[in-house]
Amino acid sequence: MLAKIFLFSQAQAAPQQNPLVSLLPIVIMFVALYFLFIMPQQKADKKHKEMLKSLDKGARVLLSSGIIGTITSVKEDILVIEIAPKVEIKVLKTTVTRTLEGDQDIKDA
Repeated sequence: MLAKIFLFSQAQAAPQQNPLVSLLPIVIMFVALYFLFIMPQQKADKKHKEMLKSLDKGARVLLSSGIIGTITSVKEDILVIEIAPKVEIKVLKTTVTRTLEGDQDIKDA
């Protein structure tokens, strides 16, 4: 009786598959996540760095704090921004989120 149970269990055992086949769904998920999340973020970071390099005197900028101003001086990592007539603040370049063209205001952006 014990021999019949053993033989029956051996007969129903599924053939073993390649272990790489079981890893395939995980690999596909990582590739999909890379193309959906990581790659677009890298493109946005690259675009932001290029924008920071192109900042020049006279450009209107929007800071991460919501302040809008005009660049009056550009140093290595620091910008001097005029936010009102004769009111200037020093900020890090990295706080600039985007540049505003002409008279474009935050509502128009």
